[in-house]
Amino acid sequence: MRRGKFAFLIMAIFVLMLSACSGGTATTKGDVDKPAENEPEKNDETAAEPEEETDDGATYDLGGRVIRIVNHWDMTPTGGTEIGDIAVARVKEVEEKYNVKIEYSVVPWEEKVNQLTASILAGEPMADLMGLDTNMTAGLVQQDYLIPLDDIVDLSSIKINDLLQQMGTFNGKVYLMKPDVNESGGMFYNKTMFEQAGLQDPFELQEAGEWTWNAMLDAAKKLTTGTVYGLSGDANLLGEYSIVTNGGQVLDTDTGELTLDSPEAMEGLEFMASLFHEHKVVKPNEGDTWNNPRQYFTEGLVGMTQGWVWEADGRKDVPFEWGYVFWPKGPKADDYVTNVSSAEGMTIPSGVEQPEIVYQIWEDLQLWEFGQEGVYEWFEDVLPNEESITTATLMLDKIKANYWPAYDLYDAFWGTYGSILEGTESPAQAIASVKGEAQARVDKFMGKE
Repeated sequence: MRRGKFAFLIMAIFVLMLSACSGGTATTKGDVDKPAENEPEKNDETAAEPEEETDDGATYDLGGRVIRIVNHWDMTPTGGTEIGDIAVARVKEVEEKYNVKIEYSVVPWEEKVNQLTASILAGEPMADLMGLDTNMTAGLVQQDYLIPLDDIVDLSSIKINDLLQQMGTFNGKVYLMKPDVNESGGMFYNKTMFEQAGLQDPFELQEAGEWTWNAMLDAAKKLTTGTVYGLSGDANLLGEYSIVTNGGQVLDTDTGELTLDSPEAMEGLEFMASLFHEHKVVKPNEGDTWNNPRQYFTEGLVGMTQGWVWEADGRKDVPFEWGYVFWPKGPKADDYVTNVSSAEGMTIPSGVEQPEIVYQIWEDLQLWEFGQEGVYEWFEDVLPNEESITTATLMLDKIKANYWPAYDLYDAFWGTYGSILEGTESPAQAIASVKGEAQARVDKFMGKE
């Protein structure tokens, strides 16, 4: 879940070549003594070595092969909790089962794509399992740099459920692997500031179905006092959240039609513009549109800011009480939604040896028996109160996924929402000026040209 939202820069890294003797064998149950296809006969000593049997009836001995799992955060399981202890033990079980060594590595978010690309082009994939988000995945899929699960496993028999398969599908095939749903996207708010201002707590309004744009605006106006502001945020995120929480979307991913000028979307952008210009309740950023809004909230300079649950981990020691709620709903929305324009998971890079076994190793490492319990445990660890945990849990059932950035739109709107913020263009003018180019990008990405 930890992610650096807006970066894709490059450098190169290579993994050590596996020695020929670690190539591994695969045999079916009942044929343990027969050599795998295209493999020389084993001598008696090798044939006598024990092999572990997998759930599908096959046995594997990968000869001590290193299975490299790479992400931008350390995925090494840690003990100390029930689930953590089981996860640590699971790694050892898998290592023994397949005769492999599981190795976790960390690569900076902004270096992932080019490091992976360079290693694939060199014929030495840097990872057997690579953590990517949907934006990264989509581009790599277009270049055939990732292996689709459809080509190596029977999708009807794997443990990734239909929802998660759908969340990992690109061009009609599944590339992104997830064991559970852990997406979020809402609002952090300063409970202490709300209480001191005599305002009703947003969670109470949320529970009553009354946490709306108007309720947020009313609070933001009362919290804005000169040095303190009601809100902080980046125009790109505030624009997107205003669109989605009003029942709109950036792109119809079924048809490839850009829908930024729909009534729902335009009303959202008009509301966002009013926060900056008419009501002046958003604290101006000072050059860093990603870090400044978060910093302002942590420093107690704003009452509310957009954010994801993973950001909660760095806010345990702030000198005030805070909470976490859905982003408020607009007048055209029926319910609260969890805006998901990017998700993360694991992928298998092109060139990885025996990818079908690598998938099985990944599947065997997951704690399927706990379902979402690991996610709930994480919520309890990083969030400060039951109200926030309740909200984060509810968010899992209200996901509205729209991977519009993956259609070559990641940077298409830079400057567009900014011009609305600066007041140089109205929302209608800004969208009209960018829609043609943005639609052309989508068409090209989808092969419509």
